[in-house]
Amino acid sequence: MNQRQRGRQAEAQAAPESDVRAPETTLLTWTSSLRSRRPKTFAVGILATLLILALVWIAFPSQPGFLLIALVMMGGALGPLYFPVRFRLTNKRVYQRIFFSEDGHRWRDFDEYRVFDDGVFLRLRPTDLRNRYLKGLTLYFSPANRDEVLGLVRRYLGQEKAGDRDEAGPPSKN
Repeated sequence: MNQRQRGRQAEAQAAPESDVRAPETTLLTWTSSLRSRRPKTFAVGILATLLILALVWIAFPSQPGFLLIALVMMGGALGPLYFPVRFRLTNKRVYQRIFFSEDGHRWRDFDEYRVFDDGVFLRLRPTDLRNRYLKGLTLYFSPANRDEVLGLVRRYLGQEKAGDRDEAGPPSKN
């Protein structure tokens, strides 16, 4: 048995029996969009996208396939800019859905969080290569659910790392 398997087995033994076998239940669901949070940034992003698509059209005027490829690539890379993001917190996982793509992480995959004015950043524990690459997940607040989201995050992740800021102010550059 390797170290990873022993670690998973220890986690399973440490977790209460009711939590392991309990069905996944949704605790909180909300939608947030860049258009409502930062309308100027949204407008600049749309204008920049249109400019890039115009440049692709000028560079390849008789080949609409290149325009379609550029549109699909930019839509995938900049999905949170164009589409609302739907967040769902359950008793076992945190989900983020952008258009057709849904990404979910277990609560135990996160090791700390940082609170910002418009959201909370959940840092992924770097246990494997994928988590080292992804770094984390930002849950953007809706206008009315800041306290609910922070309450659930604190419930499942504990207290913030010492030295992290809460509420206002710019993030540290360390």
